[in-house]
Amino acid sequence: MIKLRCDEKYQPKYMTAHSAACDLYAREGAIIEPQQVIRVPVGVWIDSVDWNQVPEDCIPELQVRARSGLSFKNSIMLANGVGTVDADYPDEIGVLLYNGGLQSFEVTEGMRIAQIALNLVHRIPHLDVGGVRTGGFGSTKV
Repeated sequence: MIKLRCDEKYQPKYMTAHSAACDLYAREGAIIEPQQVIRVPVGVWIDSVDWNQVPEDCIPELQVRARSGLSFKNSIMLANGVGTVDADYPDEIGVLLYNGGLQSFEVTEGMRIAQIALNLVHRIPHLDVGGVRTGGFGSTKV
């Protein structure tokens, strides 16, 4: 339904046969200071959507989720709780990481930093649609 484009090095991977979400890998390293939020690129883009596979009145989304091990062991979590990557998002997917700990944390290239899951979202009937996306990250002016 959603086809991803990525360098093989950053190909999302399911860790087990029964994993509901696949892991995303940091495309570059960074240091996250305590109480700081950074955006980490993951080398993955939405290439296309096969709308013939999408049920009527639904929109596919990629949901970005935290990795529980990073949160539990290092106080690194998603700054926005759970992230939604809309089907028409044109740019490289980035993960907003927050350091809730007391120490600096180093993100290294290739580190598993988040997970994504494909969801079908039922839209709320009778609501207006704002228009056409004109950009990427933060482009809806919110």
